[in-house]
Amino acid sequence: MGPKRILPGAMASLLLLSLHAPGAVAAQPAPGEGKTAPAKRVAARRARARHAEGAAEIGTASWYGPGFHGKRMASGRRFDAAAMSAAHPWLPLGTKVRVVLVGTDRFVDVTITDRAGNRARVIDLSAAAAKKLGILRSGTAQVAVSPL
Repeated sequence: MGPKRILPGAMASLLLLSLHAPGAVAAQPAPGEGKTAPAKRVAARRARARHAEGAAEIGTASWYGPGFHGKRMASGRRFDAAAMSAAHPWLPLGTKVRVVLVGTDRFVDVTITDRAGNRARVIDLSAAAAKKLGILRSGTAQVAVSPL
């Protein structure tokens, strides 16, 4: 008798069994695919911890456009562009913070009344707060946000 032949179906079964054998390596998704990468979550947790300790959060600030005046915020109240208020991604609603324009002595104290939709920004200010800070015309600026 000559060599034994392995049927195609049997060959596929052997291949599948070998992939599930101890020591076999399964394909891993590339970092950053699917859910948020663990490094981003850790960085966000560290930022919250530093902020809770009173450290400043530094980043880009912007301000609400006139189209938001009178609309409901996350706090349930209606947005007033003339109020000293702001939106932040994760600070508790009602938190009072000081926003300092980096490189100057200009600052404004605001209350967090809404959630910021743009995660690229540290804080979104009302028009009145942006005017007092001096960023109304430019639209954005580097700021330091610290709790009061």
